[in-house]
Amino acid sequence: MPLIHLSPIQDRYNLPTETVVFPPLKGAVDRLAQSIQLETISQDPRMLDTAAFDAFGQFLRASYPGLFATLNIDTFSTHTYFLHWPSTSPDAKNYLFIAHQDVVPVDQKSLDQWHYPPFSGAIEAAPGDSEGAEIGYIYGRGTLDDKSSLMALMETLESLAFQNFQPAHNLYFCLGQDEEIGGQAGAALVAEHCRQTGLSFEAILDEGGIISTGSIPGLKHTPVALIGTAEKGYLSVEVSFNVAGGHSSMPNTKTAITQAAAFTEALSDGLFESEFSAPLEGFITHLAPEMPWALKSVFANRFLTEPLLLSLYQKSHTGRALTNNTAVATIMASGIKDNVVPASARVVCNSRILPGTTPDDVLERYTALAAKYGGTVEPYQNMGSGPTSTSSTESAEFLMLGQAVKKLFPDALVSPYLTIGGTDSKNFEGLSKNTYRFLPMVLNPEEVAGIHGTNERIALEDYHKMVDFYTVMVQLWSAGKFPK
Repeated sequence: MPLIHLSPIQDRYNLPTETVVFPPLKGAVDRLAQSIQLETISQDPRMLDTAAFDAFGQFLRASYPGLFATLNIDTFSTHTYFLHWPSTSPDAKNYLFIAHQDVVPVDQKSLDQWHYPPFSGAIEAAPGDSEGAEIGYIYGRGTLDDKSSLMALMETLESLAFQNFQPAHNLYFCLGQDEEIGGQAGAALVAEHCRQTGLSFEAILDEGGIISTGSIPGLKHTPVALIGTAEKGYLSVEVSFNVAGGHSSMPNTKTAITQAAAFTEALSDGLFESEFSAPLEGFITHLAPEMPWALKSVFANRFLTEPLLLSLYQKSHTGRALTNNTAVATIMASGIKDNVVPASARVVCNSRILPGTTPDDVLERYTALAAKYGGTVEPYQNMGSGPTSTSSTESAEFLMLGQAVKKLFPDALVSPYLTIGGTDSKNFEGLSKNTYRFLPMVLNPEEVAGIHGTNERIALEDYHKMVDFYTVMVQLWSAGKFPK
């Protein structure tokens, strides 16, 4: 492998932009807090709390009258909204922004660990600060994932509509209802509509990476904007073991449970070798030139040091997720009585799949490993999707993303990244060559733990900057203008 190109490339994102931002609309923080109070939880599709989603839709319409008067609105399924801001140009391109209304449930056993009730939308501001101050936090489920993004987009559109903004390109916005459980009743239906009507997009922006602080070796004190250029795939399988059972007083040395346990132990060694996928190659190209000399040398001599680098990535759960087709047991079930050796056991496993590997590849590895222990493998509840294609960092749209980051977060480095979790954007695979996943919020590892965890919160300053970021991005991607 030749030496990696280590010339600094961050300067490409320092180009000035002819964009403007506006003071936050009055009540912006309160509206985010109110959105948190509406418990739009998604879990089993059959248990959808339609009243909460009805209330959320009504809340959006009441809160953003200019937006709903200006954009065309279509509803898919029950509560997924597809908004269109038509272009003023006959040669317009199409751009899509994605966010979701739903949130994950809160573990009732964790309630005493929350500083404020998880659906309170509590605003903790410094004494004496007026509304809109940049000191303090909003607490609650969805402040990070993903109501802050959705509400920031709404604030942006309302403000631009008030300014009589005129987009030169078509702007679309998909507000899904079930992203946390795969998006099949929400964004997937919008994507299918787009395929049937021939609607494709020059670029798509969804949630994904963040501006990370304190988590990247060699850049512990430097914020890094991690823009997802690809998303890992997803596969769940059920592995069954059947061995003659009997009375526990005369057990065999091998039982369904021991075979299941042996399989699970072997699974922990992994199904594939670790590797650097295309998004990680871009990550290295963007960030290695900014690292201390020793690390820079390691990356520059990858033809010699790649085994060392991969071994270093295996030392953290994040590093393993970025460089491996992960495989882990998530459900085990067997047995009916304390003195009966069960004749069967089952293990449900989940894998997240790197770009370049297919679900069939992973299924084949599961099957081969299970066979060593007498197990058989079936897909679990048809839960599977391949990794997405990798979008370019050389596109004009990625450059504009980097410019927007630098305009609002001038100290941040910009880098492509592999999105580990699932997003609604995967449903739009094939509808754009440029799909990016990024949330403009500055988070350290402790704050990241709030996503799907306890004490989820967003800093008021981050929320204001999120609105500013989308305001800049809408202007850049739409090439729009304000009336003179």
